Amino acid sequence: MINTSQLFEALRSMNKKEFREFGKYIHSPYFNNRSEVIRFYEILRKFHPELDSRELSSDKLFRKVYPGKKFNEATMRKLVSLTLKQAVGFLAISGFQSNKTEYNVKMLDKLREKNLNSLFEKQVKTIEDLLLKTEHTFGYYESKFNFTTLKNGYYLHTDETQMVKGFQKEIDDFMEYFLSVILFLYIRLSEWSRARNTSFDLKFYDEVLLHIKQYDYNNVPLINLYYNMLMLLNSEEDKHFYDLQKGRERFEKNLSPIDDYNIAVTMMQYCYKKVQKGDTGFRRQQFEVVNIILEKNMIPSGNIEPYFFINSIRNASIIQEFKWCENFIERYKERLNRDRLNETVSYSNALLEFYKKNYENALKHISAFNTERSTLKSEFRSIQLVIYYELNYTDELLSLIDSYRHFLNRDKDNTQKNKEQSSEFIRIVSKLLKLKIDNDTESAEMLKKEIVNNAYFNFKEWFITKLDDIIYKKSR
Repeated sequence: MINTSQLFEALRSMNKKEFREFGKYIHSPYFNNRSEVIRFYEILRKFHPELDSRELSSDKLFRKVYPGKKFNEATMRKLVSLTLKQAVGFLAISGFQSNKTEYNVKMLDKLREKNLNSLFEKQVKTIEDLLLKTEHTFGYYESKFNFTTLKNGYYLHTDETQMVKGFQKEIDDFMEYFLSVILFLYIRLSEWSRARNTSFDLKFYDEVLLHIKQYDYNNVPLINLYYNMLMLLNSEEDKHFYDLQKGRERFEKNLSPIDDYNIAVTMMQYCYKKVQKGDTGFRRQQFEVVNIILEKNMIPSGNIEPYFFINSIRNASIIQEFKWCENFIERYKERLNRDRLNETVSYSNALLEFYKKNYENALKHISAFNTERSTLKSEFRSIQLVIYYELNYTDELLSLIDSYRHFLNRDKDNTQKNKEQSSEFIRIVSKLLKLKIDNDTESAEMLKKEIVNNAYFNFKEWFITKLDDIIYKKSR
């Protein structure tokens, strides 16, 4: 049996335009001198991009490529191998050509090698203009360093004075390349070290940070930004958050989409951590970062994670950005995974109506969805508890507390940590209800102090507000 899976996978990865360009590529004698590969392509072209048909069996393909010949497994296997080699070569060359800076620097090297001085000097001007318009990526810094090195090598035989002037720039360009890459590696290894509880040897870490502090790299986009990202992740100092924010705004035009996205995600995660630690002022900052991510369409693959969707609604609702929430749900709900769409939208709408104090409407969104089939069972039950409290549905609240406890005991799919968090939530709701009924201000103050000192959990601010209502009720 002939294995065509790798070939078809490579061809499916090409969009319509790329597949057409691949056709031109293999029709060129410079790249391909095998006519059977061209015939094979023309047959496959009719089935692209799916490449899923009974007509694509090995024997049928063989008869179309080699009409009148008896099927030969070795010949067919060689045809598939040759075409795959051409496909991979096309992807490599088209990728190389798409990086204009790297492509032109390689061209410059060949002009130097062939002693084509006038063309070399003309190409130097082309690259200098190109560098002014190029995004500052690792490839940019590498190409800039290689460009300076090539010029110095050229001036060795034409203008030694110019060459000597270029020596300092050569080492400076190399340092920009080295520092931007190694800062990124420090960030990646630091994050994985925390995630996996693993230690890495961060070579030259202290020396690199000391060097950056001693020399002025504020005008080098990736060094400026990655340094503040690294410091923010490792020191969690607000200074680096604001420096990162300013740097992103300052260098926005120089950033690649992936770097812009990494910076925005780092800032959003920091805001979330600050809110969890009780600094609710960072909710507004988190809201602004989410807007940047959405406005610039930074979310990879176009899909929105339910967690991101719900947390964005929760955060915006708490700071009363209600119109924004309505627009967000309507605009982005179709970018949720189909399996999670209904539950995510129902819960998000319930959150929105809850913070708008439309408690009956919030209940309608919950009842409109079968929560027993949801992956958000605990979230739906928790918000239902606080809605019942707000509506003074005491009997219903007590009944739900009891059923929630039974649910946690029999739920085998939930993690032990989530069960403990849900049990704690039930305990606080139960205690809050009792304090309200008893009008026990002293115990309310004790519970408030306990909650304030606890780690962040959903509706933490709401509980504090409700306890304040009990504590200050008599004075009002």
